[in-house]
Amino acid sequence: MATPAQVTANRANAQLSTGPRSVEGKAAASRNSLKLGLTAQSLIIPGEDPAEFDRFTTSHEEKFQPVGPVEEELLEIVIRSAWMKRRYARIEADYLSARIAALPEGTDYPLGAVMIQDAAAGNTLQKIFRRQQAAQRDWYKAVEALTRLQAARYNAELQAQIQAAVPPPSPNRVRFDNLPQPSVRPAPAPEINLALRL
Repeated sequence: MATPAQVTANRANAQLSTGPRSVEGKAAASRNSLKLGLTAQSLIIPGEDPAEFDRFTTSHEEKFQPVGPVEEELLEIVIRSAWMKRRYARIEADYLSARIAALPEGTDYPLGAVMIQDAAAGNTLQKIFRRQQAAQRDWYKAVEALTRLQAARYNAELQAQIQAAVPPPSPNRVRFDNLPQPSVRPAPAPEINLALRL
C-alpha cells in the first residue's frame, strides 16, 4: 500500500510527463520502435521510398490476383514479409559496411574482424539473421497457403464450368451415340538378339 506522500508524489509526477504534445513529437514517438527498422510496425520507415513500395505491392497484386478476404490477407503477409526480407538485407549490408569502414586502415581480413567484434559486442548480425530467417519462413508459408487456396478455387471454378457445360443425361434413357472406340495398338516388335546375328 502506498503512503500518502507517495500518492501525492505520483500525482505530481503524472502531471509532468504526459508524452509528446506536438504533431512532430507524436510522429517522432511513433517511430521509437524502429530501432534499425527491425521491429517496425509500419511497412515504410524513414529512408525507404513509398513509391517503390507501391510498385512492389502492385506487382504482387497483379501476379496473385487475390479474390476474397482470406486471399487478400495472405497476400498482405506475402508482401510484408518480402519487403522485410529486402529491408533486412539492406540493414545487414549497411551495418557491415559501417563496421568495416570503422576498422583501422590496412586491417587484414576486415569481414572476419568485424564478425569477431560483433560476436563480442552484442551479436547484432545474429539478430539480423534471425529476423531474416523469420521473414523468409513467413513469406514461404504465406505463398504456399495462398497458392494452395487459389488452386482449390481454380479447381472448383473449373468443375463448376464443366458441370454447367455438360447437360446430365435424362434419367430413363441411355445414350448410345458416344460409344468409346477401341484404340488400335500396333503389335509389339519381336525382340532381336544382336549377338545371334553375328
